[in-house]
Amino acid sequence: MYLDHRALTRAGIHDPVLRESYEYCRRLLVAIGDGKDIWRGSLLLPPERRPHMWAVYGFVRHYDELSEFPVDTGEGQRRFADWCNAAMADLESGHSCEPSVRALRHTLRTWDLDPARVRGLLDGFLMDQSVPEYATFDDLLRYMRLIAVESFHMVVAVMGPAIRPAGPQTEAMALALQLTNLIRDVAEDQRRGRTYLPLEDLDRFGVTRQDLARGRMTPAIRDLVKFEVGRAHALYERGAGLPDLLHPQCRELFRASLTFYRSYLTEIERRDYNVLSSKPRIGPADQARMALRLGVPLLMSRARRSGTGAGPARRWEGAACS
Repeated sequence: MYLDHRALTRAGIHDPVLRESYEYCRRLLVAIGDGKDIWRGSLLLPPERRPHMWAVYGFVRHYDELSEFPVDTGEGQRRFADWCNAAMADLESGHSCEPSVRALRHTLRTWDLDPARVRGLLDGFLMDQSVPEYATFDDLLRYMRLIAVESFHMVVAVMGPAIRPAGPQTEAMALALQLTNLIRDVAEDQRRGRTYLPLEDLDRFGVTRQDLARGRMTPAIRDLVKFEVGRAHALYERGAGLPDLLHPQCRELFRASLTFYRSYLTEIERRDYNVLSSKPRIGPADQARMALRLGVPLLMSRARRSGTGAGPARRWEGAACS
C-alpha cells in the first residue's frame, strides 16, 4: 500500500509502475541515513510536489550508496561508471527499468529540467571513486558544484521559483549545505580514506591528514574546524534570500529546513568544534524546541494554500518501462 496515495494522484502520477517507482524513492529516503528527515520535511510540501522531491533525493541516495561500494580496484570503478552511464542513457532515451531512474526521468520531464544536471551529479560521484583529497578550496568547489549544486537546482525547481532566476542564491545555499555535511563527516570520511577539507587549509593551521585520522582534538584542529564553520556561515548568508524567490507555498518549509540544517553548525560550535569524537547531531530536545519555534509559520503557510494547490507547468507521463 502506498503511504501517500493523495500526493501521487495530485501530482498526476497514475501509471501503476510509475507510482511504484516514486514509492521506491520514498522508501529509500526513509531507510537510509538522514533521508528520513528529508521525507518528513516533504510531508509539509503541497502534495503535488512531494513525489518529485522523493524522486530527486531518492535518486541521489541510490547512487550515493552505489558509489560507496568497495572501489579499491579498477574493476570496481569501471562497474560504477557503467551504472552511471546506463542511468544517463536511460534518462536520455526515455526508457528505464531502474525505479529511481524511472521516477527521476518523469520528474525531469514534468518540470522541464535538463538531464545534463544529472550527468554533473554522477560525475561528482565518480570523482569520489578516484579523488581522495583536494589541494585548494577552488578544487573542492569544483567537486561541490557537481555533487551538491546540480541536485539542489532540481530541488529548487520543484519548489517553484516565483519571482526571478535564483541561480547565485541556489549555488551559495547548496555549497553551504554541502560544506556543513563535510564538516560533520570529517571523522567518517577519514575512515574511508577521504579528506575533503582543503589541504591548503590544513597546512594553514598546521594540521595533517594523520592528525585527523587519529581522532583526537587538538587546538590546531579546533582552529581549522572553526575556520571552515565560518566559511559555511558566510555561504548561508550569501544564499539567505533564496526562500523569497520560491513559490509562496514552499517558502516557510524551505526556511525551516535551512534553519534546521544550519543548526548543525551551532551544535558544532557548542561542542567547541569537536567533530572527531562523534558526528554532530541535533538531539530530540533541540528538535522539539525548533519545531515549536518554526511550526506556527509552517502551519499558517499550509492554511493559506488553495484547495487545488499549484501544480507544475505541465504534466508528462510516458510508458513506465519498455
